[in-house]
Amino acid sequence: MTVAMVSKIVFPARDGREEIIIRKCNSVVIESSWEMLTSTATIKLPRNVKDFDKLNVKTIFKKGDPVQIYLGYDENLILEFDGFVNEVYADVPVVIKCDDYMYLLKKYPANVSMRSTKLEDLIKKIVPEGIEYDVADINIGTKRWANTTAAKILEELQENNIYSYFKGRKLIVGKIYTDDAVEPVIFNFNQNVVDHNLQYKNKEDVLIKIKGISTLPNGRKITAEYGDDGGTLQTLSYYNITVKAEVEKLIKADYEKFKVEGFQGHVEIFGVPSVTHGMKADIISNQYPDRRGLYFIKKVVKTYDDSPKYHQECYLDKKAE
Repeated sequence: MTVAMVSKIVFPARDGREEIIIRKCNSVVIESSWEMLTSTATIKLPRNVKDFDKLNVKTIFKKGDPVQIYLGYDENLILEFDGFVNEVYADVPVVIKCDDYMYLLKKYPANVSMRSTKLEDLIKKIVPEGIEYDVADINIGTKRWANTTAAKILEELQENNIYSYFKGRKLIVGKIYTDDAVEPVIFNFNQNVVDHNLQYKNKEDVLIKIKGISTLPNGRKITAEYGDDGGTLQTLSYYNITVKAEVEKLIKADYEKFKVEGFQGHVEIFGVPSVTHGMKADIISNQYPDRRGLYFIKKVVKTYDDSPKYHQECYLDKKAE
């Protein structure tokens, strides 16, 4: 039975323009990860779409315009991206670059001076009304930001291993994996895996170096390191751990969590089922039945184009317990 790829790109109505719905595109690439702060989409449109000409493309599509991208098969469309136009290139083809709802926080001014407090109190101060958020229960030290934006503050927190990203229109801060209730997506090498670059590594082949940083209420930091020389550096943040020996104890425990055997790399599958970062992947291989396991997905790149192709590259993270 033949299935047809379908897309629908919606630019809601605004002052000076009615709603635009585009059903034919050259390509769409959507990239999202909890590591990225901002999920992005790049849309390429043919010049023969109604109302396009060399003079008015940037009038039709303006920076800040909302946009929703739906992709699927046989009219079973799924909302895969919800955000705003960030850049428009009136070339051939027309290229429209979009940001998710982090776009709003990049424009939202912030001036903050706080003593030691909870992360949620900070987020409450810098996020505009109307945006929902889900924040980890973390104490942070004295903080001061002047003449900046909410997104810049989140970016600085990310440097201290507190990651922020949008899931739909909800801001998640300090929580990497939040989809425990979602059923794992099955990657069966004999059925739905198109391609992969996975490598299976035994525990002794996984080289990890852990750097732990404890931030005290007065802003002072206690740092400790543990792990394999030349290993992949993982920087982890702790709060209000006042004794270095305790920090060392924590990073040794976290080292064991990272030091596990399993797959590394990415799996390429078809466009459905729709995968988002934070979900778990159930790896099934008849060739290596002993290597079956659950892995967190940390990044997803969706490609839809007129070649035709509708695929998802899913990058695996650590094994899910």
